[in-house]
Parts: sequence; C-alpha cells; structure tokens
Amino acid sequence: MIEELEKASLFKDLPYLQLEAISQFCQLLNLMDGEMLIRESDKSVSNLYLLCAGAVEIVSSATTITSGEVVISKQDKDLFGEMGWLTNAPRTASVRCHGSVQAIRVDGRALSKYLDSHPEVGFIIMRHIALTLSQRMQGTDALLKQILWNTTL
Repeated sequence: MIEELEKASLFKDLPYLQLEAISQFCQLLNLMDGEMLIRESDKSVSNLYLLCAGAVEIVSSATTITSGEVVISKQDKDLFGEMGWLTNAPRTASVRCHGSVQAIRVDGRALSKYLDSHPEVGFIIMRHIALTLSQRMQGTDALLKQILWNTTL
C-alpha cells in the first residue's frame, strides 16, 4: 500500500513514517467494469480515491444542461473525489469503472483528523491539492475558450 501511496502526486514529498500512518486508513480496491466508486448526489461519504491501474469515467446525470454521458475519463495515478472531501458537499458526478480498476480509497474523515493533528503533513497535501485544482482549472479555461471561440453568439 505504501508503495502505491508514494506514486500518487497527493502524497509526494511525504516521509515514509507519514505514509505509513496514512496507509492505516486506506483500502486497496479491485473493481470490475461498470462498478461505481462514487454516486452523484451522495452526501454521506467524503472519501478520496487514487487510481492505481485502469480507467474510470466521470458521468453526470442528464439535466437541461448536461447529457448524462461521460464527461471525462481518468487514467492511472489520478486523484478524484477531492472536491467532495474538501467541501463536504454532495458529489457532483458519478465515477464508473471502465474495465478492471485498482484504486485506493482514502477515508476522508480519518485523513482530515490526521491532518489536523499533523499540520506539517496537511500543508504538503493541501499544496498538492491546490496544484491539482489549479491544473484542472487551466484545462477547463482552455476548453471554455475553445467552446466560445467555436460558438456564434
């Protein structure tokens, strides 16, 4: 488990002892095609997930502005579920396995408690989450510009 945590950008730069402590509230999952890791609108769970192997699809329900189809795919070594963990808000999309998937589920509540009592670790992890969110915002910004460029208003 610790070897997989070391590979994840979220836990990069953490010493072995902290990874060992965090691994205590992590669970390795082996999932099949079509299984759901996260369900849209779920408010009861604030876990984070690290994709170790395979691919998942982020799917949003059909509404007046979304189609209910795959919004984005994520592949090996990616992080997801961080927004629900950070905000404690209901999940904004579902995460469905595309083929066989190996992932690590990080108990969000246990991680939060650990970070509260180990602020130096919390700083490192929050810096990595901020970087991840910043990169995603840059990608979203580029996509939005492309959409607007190709749309006649």
